[in-house]
Amino acid sequence: MLFILKVIAALILLAVVVIGIYILLQGKEEMFFEVTQRTKARLIKRSENKLEFEVELPMHNDGKEEGIILDAFIRVYLPQEQYADAQLRGRVNLKEAPREDDYFEAMLLGPGVKKTMVVKFELVPEHGVTLKQAVEGMPDVDIALFLDCRGRTALYTVKKIITLHKDELQALLA
Repeated sequence: MLFILKVIAALILLAVVVIGIYILLQGKEEMFFEVTQRTKARLIKRSENKLEFEVELPMHNDGKEEGIILDAFIRVYLPQEQYADAQLRGRVNLKEAPREDDYFEAMLLGPGVKKTMVVKFELVPEHGVTLKQAVEGMPDVDIALFLDCRGRTALYTVKKIITLHKDELQALLA
């Protein structure tokens, strides 16, 4: 009887070890958001009192499992104390699923899949300055891109910084 209990215990232990090894070999998602490979700012529309432009950035999943991007949004780091003559706002979406609201539609990113995100911006001059004056006075601006992701792991947030350079913004007026 004792021998049978030892055999059963050994089989249970072996099953736990095999399942543990199987789980370890499964891998996980490895999502990359390539802000250093983003496009230069591209003009969408220009009027007397508004400049609309966008940048694109590639993303990909190099992992073995599917990843999920639950939410994505940007935060413009341009406080009024630094520069008060323009208001810069933006939103992020998937290139193949553009939206005009500030909602990001959650998406799956399978292993080996590459996609493109689009960050659209609106620059509006303030305090009586013209659009040209507002853009000419703009400093370099950092924009934080926040992405809430998960896969085989717990929910995590990725933060990437996109820098819009002064000369890049001025080139939109040329």
